[in-house]
Amino acid sequence: MAKLTDTQLIVLSKAAQRDDGAAVVPKGLGNAPAAKVAASLINRKLMRVVRAKDGMPVWRTDEDGREFSLLILRTGREAIGIENTEAEASPVASGPVSTKRQAASTKQKPDSAKASSASAPFASSVPPRAGSKQAQVIAMLLRKQGATIDELVEATQWLAHTTRAALTGLRKRGYILDRQRQDGVTRYRITETPSQAKAA
Repeated sequence: MAKLTDTQLIVLSKAAQRDDGAAVVPKGLGNAPAAKVAASLINRKLMRVVRAKDGMPVWRTDEDGREFSLLILRTGREAIGIENTEAEASPVASGPVSTKRQAASTKQKPDSAKASSASAPFASSVPPRAGSKQAQVIAMLLRKQGATIDELVEATQWLAHTTRAALTGLRKRGYILDRQRQDGVTRYRITETPSQAKAA
């Protein structure tokens, strides 16, 4: 697969962080560039168009006023190193993608450094594929000293926002992450895995 552009990575990682998996048009991105980015992601089968539901960001509005959203697919999550954790619902809507307006996004849940594993909606998720970048991230976070965002970025070659999206994905899957700041540097460390929480 060809390398993703920074804009494509931003669209995918932001969509992966949302509970509904819907993409939000990056601020300052014009209609034509946004349409080009979306068409590329759809052609590469990383995202798809669906009829917009209440609270979902609208990616395009057709001539009849019908609103459509752009959703991330399993392949889109895998492209940025995040395992698929959410259902992919709604049938694909046909037609070219363009951007005319963006609906107000729903409030996201706080990205707490210590989310409760009991309420984590994806605590039963299967472990990441051996040898994947996410498995590498988990291994680094399981170390006694944990890892910084910069260390994870260097190891995975992801962008910083993609790396943070991966951490959010881990929390959703039931991993408990501890965040500590020392000497001006923030380090993240996994203190409990989904299997440990289940055993407890």
